[in-house]
Amino acid sequence: MPKEKQNNDNVHNRRQYTLMSSEDIASGKKSSWYALEISGLVKNISPELWGLQFLSSLFLSDNHLTHLPPEICKLYHLTILDLSNNKLRSLPAEIGDLIQLRELLLNYNCLRVLPYEIGKLFQLHSLGLQGNPLNPELNNLYNECNGTNRLLSFMLDSLPNSHYMKCYM
Repeated sequence: MPKEKQNNDNVHNRRQYTLMSSEDIASGKKSSWYALEISGLVKNISPELWGLQFLSSLFLSDNHLTHLPPEICKLYHLTILDLSNNKLRSLPAEIGDLIQLRELLLNYNCLRVLPYEIGKLFQLHSLGLQGNPLNPELNNLYNECNGTNRLLSFMLDSLPNSHYMKCYM
């Protein structure tokens, strides 16, 4: 490989992609993006993502994410959240603050339990949990007829009233 080509590749590999600059976020500038897909074996989510508050669809599938930060609740306009094919072991309680979610795809992760706050997602029509080592109680509920609704009702009933948390933006 020619040396010149090799140098160009190195520059490209070190290039950082910025959604919004730190200055834009600090000045209160709002993003008007409505959908975003991030894939490619990503291990960490940039804090800049939480500034994209107008997002209604976020696709983070096919990465190497091991956790989802509680700041996910800042994306309160989300109706679709796809976290399939990652390495998530847990979800933050704040996911229950995404009350506009209609589709939550968590297929093929490492989830054994779910936060009770997921029961607050009253508009959720589609919940994908296939391929997770869920505890037997959750797995049985999910696999029943009308399993998504049964699971969400169980989670809501199990949620202590004093545990309702509000995400402050």
